[in-house]
Amino acid sequence: MTSKPGFKIERWDTTLLAVFYLISGIVYFLVLALDFSNLVIVFLGFLSLIIAYGLIKMKRWTVPIVVALFLPQITFEMFALYASVTTYTFYLTIEVLLFNLALIIHMVLLTLCLLYVAAKRKEFQI
Repeated sequence: MTSKPGFKIERWDTTLLAVFYLISGIVYFLVLALDFSNLVIVFLGFLSLIIAYGLIKMKRWTVPIVVALFLPQITFEMFALYASVTTYTFYLTIEVLLFNLALIIHMVLLTLCLLYVAAKRKEFQI
């Protein structure tokens, strides 16, 4: 007798979104570990992990949380990008450029996730 694995992925699209939010939450907590001065990161990281769980389970409460968290996340990313650009204007390094590129990519992916979840909101269960 062989046993089948217990984890079966039915929807790859929401699974990819959940992985994105899981990685985002982990990165927020890693950034917090480097610098404890900004506690907004705790809020963003914790809610990103909750969204990842809600996306995996296709819960209906995930949609309003994604929509509500979008504005604080984008605002935080824009302020971080602005601070990075204004601080490191005269001595740009490859690390600063990669950081700025990562922030821009993260903002684009957050926007795509918001649009996808808003478009598929009827498919989420109670």
